[in-house]
Amino acid sequence: MTLALGACGDNNKGDAKKSAGVLSDYYYSIWQAPSPDWEVRKVRPGNENDVTVEAQVVTKTLTKRIMERSRMEQMEIARMACPDYSAKIWEKIEKEQSVGVVLSGSAGHIINALCKRP
Repeated sequence: MTLALGACGDNNKGDAKKSAGVLSDYYYSIWQAPSPDWEVRKVRPGNENDVTVEAQVVTKTLTKRIMERSRMEQMEIARMACPDYSAKIWEKIEKEQSVGVVLSGSAGHIINALCKRP
């Protein structure tokens, strides 16, 4: 039984790696940044069945404006780095997988947010 759980975990990690690769392609070829101040730095598989998108706003001015917002507003702003709810990319990502954004600014970490899936 333990072996079956271990094997299942390995498959999830493999799916996360595959999804991270698909998302990397999406971000480097299709994704439209909300403004020139935004960058996606890295897309990486997580520990389990998740994928993390590391996004950054690179200017001090925009970082300051985001930091002045409420935590809920910051999460919605971070979700601007997510694939659009209707984007075809979601068809290539397993339904069990979560995609999260780690948003940083010029002064460091701002907030984490989960992308909304169709």
